[in-house]
This record gives sequence, structure tokens and C-alpha cells, in this order.
Amino acid sequence: MPPRAVDAIRVALGLIVLLGGINGFVRVVPVPEPLHPFTRMLLDSGYIYAVKAVELTAAVLLLVGRRRALALALLWPVVVNIALFHLLLDPRAGINAVVLLGLLGALTWRDRRAFAPLFAETSPGPASARGSAALGERGSPAQG
Repeated sequence: MPPRAVDAIRVALGLIVLLGGINGFVRVVPVPEPLHPFTRMLLDSGYIYAVKAVELTAAVLLLVGRRRALALALLWPVVVNIALFHLLLDPRAGINAVVLLGLLGALTWRDRRAFAPLFAETSPGPASARGSAALGERGSPAQG
């Protein structure tokens, strides 16, 4: 993928997520009424503010072009939940969820080398032996 296309996707995703994050604290874009009961629960509990803080953090990282892999890792759980919500519970903004998934998927594919260790099978070796020795003879701090 050409660098300009990567930058365009990065900025587009960053701006969309930034707007969504800001909208969680200050209503910039109107939200369709009535709110879905799940959305109402997220708002009433205050949980949505933690999610929006993660969105804002990831958006800033994307827009400044730093720690892109970290920003993508932060966004995956948020975007998957947004997509599932809109596709299964409240389809009014389903297309937005698909666009978010597409942009996030494209950037993640571009940076797939950064995520390769997450999917690699590890074999027991010197590093894993040292790690388990630090946990004690039983191999788990929970068993200690």
C-alpha cells in the first residue's frame, strides 16, 4: 500500500475515532433517540467514559503518527464492540461500523509484522524457563 494511502487511512480513522471520543463527553454530533437500553446502561454506569478515554488516546496516537501499533491494539476491542452493537442490536449506524472495521483492518494488515508475535507459537526455550523460574517452583504466583 502506498505511504500516502496509509497516511490517509490513518488520518481518516483517527478523525472518526476522535470525533466519536469527543462526542462521548461533549455532544457534537446528535445521537439518534431513543437510546438503546444497552447504550443507556453504558451512560448511566459511567462505563462509556472509560471507553471514550481509550478512543481519544488511540485517536491522538493515530493523528500524531506515533505508536500506531499501540493505537490499533487499543482500538480493536472498542471497534469490535461498536460493530457488534450496530450490526446485532441497533442497525441504525451499521454502515459506520463496517467502515470503522475496514479502516482498522487495512491499517492492521499494513502493520501485521508488529502483531505477528501475538499469533506465533512459542516453543519452550531458555527465555520461558527463566520466566517460569521467577514464578516459583509451582509455576504460578496464584498457587504460591
